[in-house]
Amino acid sequence: MTSPRLAIQQIVTGELESSLEVDLLGGGISPHLSRQQILPYAYREDFPRQDGTRAAGSMVPVPVWLIEGTARVTLIDTGLGPIDEVEAMQRRYGIDFVATKSDEQDLVAGLAARGVAPEDVEVVVLTHLHFDHVGNVELFPNARFVVQRDELPLGLAPPPWATFYYPEDARRLHAIVDRLDVIDGDAPLEPGVRLLKLGGHTPGQMATVVETARGRVCLASDAAYNYRNLELRWPNGSFWDLAGVIRGYDRMRAESDLIVPNHDWRFRERFPDGRLG
Repeated sequence: MTSPRLAIQQIVTGELESSLEVDLLGGGISPHLSRQQILPYAYREDFPRQDGTRAAGSMVPVPVWLIEGTARVTLIDTGLGPIDEVEAMQRRYGIDFVATKSDEQDLVAGLAARGVAPEDVEVVVLTHLHFDHVGNVELFPNARFVVQRDELPLGLAPPPWATFYYPEDARRLHAIVDRLDVIDGDAPLEPGVRLLKLGGHTPGQMATVVETARGRVCLASDAAYNYRNLELRWPNGSFWDLAGVIRGYDRMRAESDLIVPNHDWRFRERFPDGRLG
């Protein structure tokens, strides 16, 4: 039996400041490429921050992905939580990057615009357990949460050195621990949807391959922050296993026709309504 032709809808839940060192390992320094060839989309040498200062970097989207056409209402990740909590949490752990969320970037509002209420969501894939992927898990009282086994030690009891895993989010995860569906490796999710365990960025980093009218679309999650990571095979600056990041690029190319990085506004340049399918 053939898989259904599904569609993917991006719902942006806020924006995070990102430096070149976060976007590209080594800050994008290379003697072989021009700066224009290296810089990610939307990077600016002097973008304005909310406090009135200016910084080099960019504001990148933090998306949730709604899979349209599945038998069960399915989301990929849950995005940024309440913005005041995000900023306070980051400051507490020595990160002073700006986080923002407009009224239009509220997740409940974004879902409602597509005819979905939080109570309707049945499956949430947590591609990994960094703060910008688990920030709204409490919104979904009827959902099961799919996560890789290798993510759980860092997510549920984060040690102090584990970047972007925070105790505040561990409490969120403990609140849904009885609804975690723990997998180990690749797995089918729904007809037309497969999960790939890639590792690299984190121990249990997953990507999601969706059968659409445009072919097999791979939602890379943070296996690729931006299009430059994919074009140049150049990892972002946050990783667990560097060789695993590179293997992940090759795996996604082999398993799909189109790869969508997670934190790049260029996606909206290519797909203005945020929809693929």
